[in-house]
Amino acid sequence: MLVLSRRVLRGLLVLNWVFVAFFALVAALLLSPIGGNEALAALSRTLPADQAALLVRAAIWLMALGIAAGVAAHLIFARMLGIVAAAIAGDPFTLANARRLRTIGWALLAIQILDLGFGYISFMVESGTVETFGWSPTVGGWIAVLMVFVLARVFEQGSRMRDELAMTV
Repeated sequence: MLVLSRRVLRGLLVLNWVFVAFFALVAALLLSPIGGNEALAALSRTLPADQAALLVRAAIWLMALGIAAGVAAHLIFARMLGIVAAAIAGDPFTLANARRLRTIGWALLAIQILDLGFGYISFMVESGTVETFGWSPTVGGWIAVLMVFVLARVFEQGSRMRDELAMTV
């Protein structure tokens, strides 16, 4: 199972950067004078100009949020790879893995904060246009953040206890 997990995580790392590159490309196109004007013109054919401009700005912000979330996802996947490698080696309860879990916790927290940004953008679009995003806050992600920080502390304490035990034997 760990070998499969390692393969999946490597695939997710690659796929994540493909999405980050896509978001960066779309943001660059929308920020460019030609691409931004073309998008605005296309939307203005079916929407009032102010709504079209709001949607273009929202799309730029959504791409920026996607890039930031991609960086956080990279931290999560890369640290999980380290944890899996330690588990494959037979030594998962280490201070290094505690630090990896703490980094994962911070990255998950960043994703939750970015999700609030997405909610704000969704609210702005829904209040300024007829478009709906359907965002709603979730509790599960916030609980996961807390759980990972607790697990990091458990790994840290367990590693210290194991090291103390090894010194007494």
